[in-house]
This record gives sequence, C-alpha cells and structure tokens, in this order.
Amino acid sequence: MKICTGLKDVERLPCDDLDGDVLNSGANAIDPITKRFARAPASLRPYVDRIWSWESRGAVPLPLMLPGTGAELVFHYRSPFAVVGENGAQLVLDRGLVMCLRSRACQLVATGPVGFMAVRLRGEALRHFAEVPLAEWIDGFAPISAGLGGGWSEVPALLAEAPGFGARAAILEARLEQHLAHREVRSSVVDRAVTKFYYNAGSAQVADVADDLGMSARHFERLFCAATGLTPKRFQRVARFHHVMRRLLLAGRSDYLETALAYGFYDQAHFIHECRDLTGRVPGELLTRPQFLSHFYNPRLAG
Repeated sequence: MKICTGLKDVERLPCDDLDGDVLNSGANAIDPITKRFARAPASLRPYVDRIWSWESRGAVPLPLMLPGTGAELVFHYRSPFAVVGENGAQLVLDRGLVMCLRSRACQLVATGPVGFMAVRLRGEALRHFAEVPLAEWIDGFAPISAGLGGGWSEVPALLAEAPGFGARAAILEARLEQHLAHREVRSSVVDRAVTKFYYNAGSAQVADVADDLGMSARHFERLFCAATGLTPKRFQRVARFHHVMRRLLLAGRSDYLETALAYGFYDQAHFIHECRDLTGRVPGELLTRPQFLSHFYNPRLAG
C-alpha cells in the first residue's frame, strides 16, 4: 500500500487487547468510545456529508480501514493514529491528515487516548479543496497541509483548546467555508454523475449516463476519473462494496449473502472475489466481532 509523506518510523507500539464490550459507546466505564455527529451547514453540504468525532480515554483497538469512495479530513486533538505498513512496522501519522483509501485496507493503531474530529467528504469533493492532483491522495495518508495549505496544520491545536464538540465543529465549518471562498469551486454535471453512480452502484451504466450528459463515454470517463481518482466502473465496484460492508457492520451481521445480492452482487463467489481484490481478505475475516465494535461507518443523519 502506498503511504504518503508525513509519516515517522517508530518502534512497534503496544495496543491492549481489550474486551469488545469496552468498545460500545458508553457501555463500560473503563474505556467507552463516544461518537458525535453534526450535519454540515447548507454552504458545505454539496461537498461534506458530516462532521463527526470519536473519543476514548485509552488506546482502544481501532478499525481496519476499508476502501471507499469518499475521503476524510482528520484532526487529532489527542494522540494520533499509527498505521501498520506492509512490513509490519508501525508509522505514526500526522495530527492533521487526509485519509483516502480506494483499493486497499489498512490497519490503524491507537498510540494513546483517542480524540479526533473528522470531516467526511463526498466522493467527488476532495478535488474542490485540494491543490494537488487527486492521484497523489489515493490509497495513502497525507498531511493535510501538503494539499490544503500550511494554515491547516494549526487546526489540531485549536481543536484541543476548544471546550467541546460543538465548538470544534464550528471551527472546522468556518475553516472549510473560508477555504472554499478562496477557490474557484464550481459544481458540474460530473459531480451529479458521481452521486448517481454512488447511489445506483449496481445498476447505473456508463454509456447511458454519458449519453444523458451529452458526451461520449470516453470523454465522460476522463472527467469522472479526474473527479474521483477512479474509473466509473471501478468507482461502482468500490461503492457497491462500501454499501454492503457499511450495512453489515452497522447491523453486526456476519451473514452477508442476502445483503450482497441486494446491492447487485451476482452470488457468494462474486462477493468473496471483490472482498479479496479490494482488501486482501475474505468476508469471514472482515465480518468479525472486533470489526462490529470498532469501525468508522456512521448511521445516516436524519433529515
């Protein structure tokens, strides 16, 4: 897996093998995980799905990050993540970073008490904020200042001083709005097409969507790839996998076949193949109790 700049080699860090019940938010007084969510203001909603946080007092087990179609801007106001590389060594990530996994899974490790704010960007949105080619973000972790500007490096410290979730969310909203105000951001037909492919991952046809937009399939594919870092077909595959895993992990279900079929997989073998291709693992290794208790999938926001 490509790991972007901004990582520091460290010795292997201890990660306590805590009982799963500890990971249920508020369920245990030893080390509960608390998640909070906020809908983005109207000005940011075309680009931002939500602003959310995760807190725990100890170094609780963190999830295996799975590939998806969006991206996260993550700001640690407590201990930052470490990530396990291909050689088994752990690398400590920056306190402000972009996570954009498209075709790889990656194990995260807590280096101490966890506390971060995250901005969940929609599938096509990262390009509206970043000043570097989208390909440089794909399948890696990069310091946020590398692509969004040096002013973002101070955000983790500002969040650490803020009194609570509401104040932290307000800081991020203001920064995001200010950032967009200095960029030439235009919605496009491709943005709408990305949304269509995301919500119709098993049925939308490239030729049909291109025809509806009045362009050739080849031209549409070039624009789509520039917007997402993936071809339309690859985006559909990742989106379909994302929908299935999100539903199963939120429900704590290991019996995956019915859900996989509902999202357009042909049969059990098809889903197993996609799991192995996108993550290097089979469903039985992904749909486990630790994964049910520790993942970054969030329920849909009401309204």
